[in-house]
Amino acid sequence: MRRTLKKLVFVEPKSTHLHIYSRVCIPRLGSVLLATIMRAKGYDVRVYIEDIHPIDMSEVLSADLVAISAITSTAPQSYRLADQVRQAGAVAVIGGTHTSFLPEEGLEHADFVVRGEGEFAFQELVDAIQAGDGFAKIQNLSYLMDGRVVNNPERPKIPNLDVNPIPDYHLITGWKPGGVISVATSRGCPFSCTFCSVPGMYGHAFRTHSVERVLEELESHRGNLYTFFADDIFTANKKRVKELIRGMIERNLTPQWGAQVRTETVDDPELLELMRDSNCFNVYVGFESINPRTLKLFNKKQDLGKIERSIERFHDYGIRIHGMFVVGSDEDDVETLDATADFALKHDIDSIQFMIMTPIPGSPDYDTIYAHGEKYIISRNWQFYDGHHVVHQPRRLSPYELQVGAIRAMEKFYSWRGIGQKLLKRDIYYATIRYWGKKMIRQWWKNEENRAHVAWLRAQLYEDATELGHGAVKTVALPALLLQDSLGRLLERFLAELGVKVVPLAEAAAEGGKRARETFDCLITPIAKRAAQEREEFHARLAAVTAALQTHWEKLPRVSFPLVDGQGPVFEPFAKIGLLVTKNLDRIREAYKTAGVAEGLWEAA
Repeated sequence: MRRTLKKLVFVEPKSTHLHIYSRVCIPRLGSVLLATIMRAKGYDVRVYIEDIHPIDMSEVLSADLVAISAITSTAPQSYRLADQVRQAGAVAVIGGTHTSFLPEEGLEHADFVVRGEGEFAFQELVDAIQAGDGFAKIQNLSYLMDGRVVNNPERPKIPNLDVNPIPDYHLITGWKPGGVISVATSRGCPFSCTFCSVPGMYGHAFRTHSVERVLEELESHRGNLYTFFADDIFTANKKRVKELIRGMIERNLTPQWGAQVRTETVDDPELLELMRDSNCFNVYVGFESINPRTLKLFNKKQDLGKIERSIERFHDYGIRIHGMFVVGSDEDDVETLDATADFALKHDIDSIQFMIMTPIPGSPDYDTIYAHGEKYIISRNWQFYDGHHVVHQPRRLSPYELQVGAIRAMEKFYSWRGIGQKLLKRDIYYATIRYWGKKMIRQWWKNEENRAHVAWLRAQLYEDATELGHGAVKTVALPALLLQDSLGRLLERFLAELGVKVVPLAEAAAEGGKRARETFDCLITPIAKRAAQEREEFHARLAAVTAALQTHWEKLPRVSFPLVDGQGPVFEPFAKIGLLVTKNLDRIREAYKTAGVAEGLWEAA
C-alpha cells in the first residue's frame, strides 16, 4: 500500500449512554498526543473528542487517514466510523485499549490496528504507507495479509516518557482554554486488580516523565481551572510526587487538582500536607468494595479498616473524595449493594460511582470469565460494557437483581437525603454534584435502551414462571444418583425450604404419567444434568433413567447451574426454580442461603 498522506484526523467517539463523567469531560490524551507528534512532522491534523465537540463528518471523510480511538464501551461507534472512512476511500486505523486486546475484531472494520502504546508504531505506519514499504517490522501493529490476520511482535514499553512532546490541546476542535485538562506524569501500575486492564495495556513497570517535564507541561496550561493527573496511581512513588508538588508550589502552578490514588496515600502525613498546600481539591480512590471477601477476590491489598481510615484522614486535610466501588463480584449479594450505599453516606464520601463488575478485554477477569464459557457472559453488546449495565452472570444474585440493585444503590446515595447531608454542612458544590447525580439517574431510567436492557434481564429470570405460573410446582422428582451428589442435596434442601416435596424419580415414574408430569413441571433433572457436564458417567445413567419421560418436557425450563470451584452453584437457576413456587424473591434468596450454609458451601452471614 503506497499512498500520499497529507491530512490526518484523530477521533475519540463518546459513549452512547450516560455515565458518571457525563457532566464533566476529562479528555483522554492518546489522540491529542499523536496529533501533536504528527503535526511536528509536517502533517495537517485535526482532533475530534466527541465529548467536547460534535464530529464534523465532512472534515473526517475528507482526510487521507483517520485514526480512531476505541475503549470497550465506544467500540461499536468506532467500528461504524471506521466502516464509513473506508467506504470514503481513506485509510482507517484503530487504536486504544479495546482493539489492543481484540485486534482481529478491529480488523473487521479498519485497515490497521495499533496495539498498546502507539506513538512509535503509528509514526512508522504512516511512514511505511507514504513510502510503499511493508509493515512486517512495525512492532505493535496488526493488519491483514492475504486475508490472514498478522499480529506483529510487541514493542518494549517506552522507558523514558520524556521522548513524547507536550500534548497541544489547541489541536482539539472546540477546545476552550481555562477549563479541565489532563496531565499524565507516569504509565503502568504495579498492582494486579483482577478487573483492571491497565497492567495488560501499560505493564506493571512504573515509568515516568521527569518532574521538570511535568512542571513544563503544567506551565503550558497556566490559568486552567482544574488539573486531572491521569496517572493510574499518582502517588505510587511518594518521593517523586512530593518533589513534583513542591515544584508546583514554588512556581505557583497550583490550580485545583485531583488524581487517582490508593488508600495507602494517607499513611504519609508529609504527603497529605503537601497535597493540601498545593490546592488538591479531590482524590479518586479505588475502594472497590466494603465486602472483605470481594476485596480478596479482586486481589486488592486493603481492608475495610484501611478504607475507613483513608476517608477520615483525607477529610481531615480538607481533601474531597470520589469513591470508586465495583459491585457484582462472585462474593457480592443484594445486601452488599445496599450496605455500600449506606457506608458511603455514613462516612460522607463526597461523590461515588458504583461500577458494575464488567469483564473488560485485557483484564484478568475477562480471561477468567470467558474461560468458563458463554454461560457467564450474557451480553456481547460492547456499548453496555460501561460499568452501568450487567453483562455477565454473577454468582450470588441474578443479573436482573444486580442491575436494579446497583442503580438503586446509586439512587440511595444521590438522593434528597444525600443532598441534604451536604446542605447541612453548607457544601453547595457537592450538594449540586449530588443533585446532578440524582438527575442523571432519572435520565438513565428514561433511556429506551436502558429500560429495554433491564426488561430483558427480568424476562430471562421470570420467563419460566411467566409460562408455567408461580406456584406451579408442589412436588419435584429427583434421581437417586443426584440425591447422593452435593448439588442434589443442595437442591433438595433449597426446595424443602420453599415447602416443595422432593420424591425419588423412580417412584414418580412408577406411578404413571400423571404423577410424572406433576413431578417434572420444574424439570430439575435436565438442569442438574447440564450442571454436571464433566461427569460422563452421571450423564449416561441420568439419560437412561429419564428417557421414558422425555415427552413431558416440552414446556419445562432449560437452565443450567454453572459451578464455581469451591463456591457452589450460581444463584439464578435456583431463583428460576423458586419463582415456580413463589413470587417472593427475598424468600427464594433466603432459602438458597440457608441451604448453602446447611450444606457447608458457604458461611453464615
